[in-house]
Amino acid sequence: MSSIFSCVERNDRGLTHTSLSQQTINRANPHCSAQQTRRAAKMKHRLLAAVFLFETFLHASTRCTAPSSEFRLDGNFLIGGLFDVHYTWGPGRHLRPEALDCSTQCFSISSYRRFQLMRFTVDEINNSTSLLPNVTLGYEMFDHCSDTLSFPGILKLVSVNGQIQPWAEPNTKLSKVIAVVGPFTSTQSLTAAPFFMADLIPMVNYGSSTSIFSKKEKFPSFLRTVHTNRDVIEVIVTILKHFQWRWVAFLYTADDYGSDGLDLFVKRIRDTDICIGYTKDLNADMNFSRVFKHIELLRIRVIIVFTAEMAAKVLIKSAIHFNVTDKVWIATDAWSLNKQLPKMEEIRNIGTVLGVAQPIITVPGFGDFIHSAKGHTECGYTGQQMCGNQVFNCSDWSAESILEADPSFSFPVYSAVYAIAHALHKTLQCEEEGCSNVTVYPNMVLAALQKSNFTLLNHTIQFDKNGDIKFGLYFLVFWNQTGDAQKFGFYQFYPTVNFYINSTEIIWHTNKEVPTSVCNPECPDGYARKQNYIHRCCFTCEICPNETYINVTEDPYNCISCILRVV
Repeated sequence: MSSIFSCVERNDRGLTHTSLSQQTINRANPHCSAQQTRRAAKMKHRLLAAVFLFETFLHASTRCTAPSSEFRLDGNFLIGGLFDVHYTWGPGRHLRPEALDCSTQCFSISSYRRFQLMRFTVDEINNSTSLLPNVTLGYEMFDHCSDTLSFPGILKLVSVNGQIQPWAEPNTKLSKVIAVVGPFTSTQSLTAAPFFMADLIPMVNYGSSTSIFSKKEKFPSFLRTVHTNRDVIEVIVTILKHFQWRWVAFLYTADDYGSDGLDLFVKRIRDTDICIGYTKDLNADMNFSRVFKHIELLRIRVIIVFTAEMAAKVLIKSAIHFNVTDKVWIATDAWSLNKQLPKMEEIRNIGTVLGVAQPIITVPGFGDFIHSAKGHTECGYTGQQMCGNQVFNCSDWSAESILEADPSFSFPVYSAVYAIAHALHKTLQCEEEGCSNVTVYPNMVLAALQKSNFTLLNHTIQFDKNGDIKFGLYFLVFWNQTGDAQKFGFYQFYPTVNFYINSTEIIWHTNKEVPTSVCNPECPDGYARKQNYIHRCCFTCEICPNETYINVTEDPYNCISCILRVV
């Protein structure tokens, strides 16, 4: 099975954070609120030691120079960008601390699409005459391919004049970086966030959905334009209830994203009729044949796949390889809109694939930008001196292949950049004739971000008190016979919860019959359940004795005497 784990394109999502001295926080902005200051101070003390270890390396790495490329654009204010244009798979072992050259890893066309979308959005904002008049927005972006080996880019973003000096006196010069977009996965964000939380630099994230980021005492300057895992789990449970699927398998990646999904799912179904018959964390060395055999022995017909897109690709290809049939697969938004899997000839053999999917919102002008950019921009810098990870070979990818890549998480990138621009507009007190000459500190942008309320492509962008996006809905899709993701319903979160499914749209592998997935069928009339397994969904049926009856609605386990007792 090792051949299956070659470079495959994907979208994925997930130690804890830490955070720098009171003197340094006040340097960042004298207008910090007391609560923000306390939070950041607590984090800063934990981070000092780590930054000290990096200081010598950073002094050299951040002073390198490179010609103009897709990764950088100068401006009055800069937005940092962390995109996993390349990605790693599996645990890496290293004898010493070292940075990873991302250009040697597997390339992700969908992540590159999001990378280009941020470039387009900044370009669009700079061409606007109303949002930031007379102010130029720039960016400094990095290929963030690893959660533990991509720190040079992070350190460059938090440095001032190429240095981080946590022990020094307050610096009178500020960094031009006012906020950061990304990184994508939850684990990448968890390792990167402490460096930005320390000085309350806003992180507006477009892909990390793990629940922990909603805890503001740990992540005070973290906001996100993507729905949380809790929302995705709610949609999945609603689907299970609608089709009365009570006996399911839950496959996940043992990272922050997958583990959080499993924990939320277990808690959500605690007081329902749904049972998890089998769970397994997926990894590069596992025996897929054994996994499928267990699922078959347990007579499980519905499989929830809460994984990164790359892991889902390996799983589905393995299911085809081992001739797994007659299953319902439920995909998260991390892979439900994958472009390659639905078009595989053998994909119909595995059953029916349903998915929770982000709505695809067309961004006007993006296609023209890509066609134009492919004509005259450099893909990166191939010289000996390289700033962090700001190089890759994109010559093999046409404009059409970029535009046809999985569009998931595109609008979250677009809205993240616009949210920062609107916050900067408020901070600079911009009007039609221009913006004020105000010294901008990161936490001033953060305060404006938290109050975001603007319309973008007919969608209202707002954040709740936890920094989570308030707008939105999920589409429910299935992979149809032509290899496309076809809508059959939706789940709306705001302004009110609204759920709709049109079951007749779905082409089931069981022809027109809705598949079933129960440990045991319901008992006939007059029979009581007798639980004989650890799961409440698994039972045998025993007929009630004479002169007794069963009330399944109130208690399906105990027969009730027909004789009225006289007290």
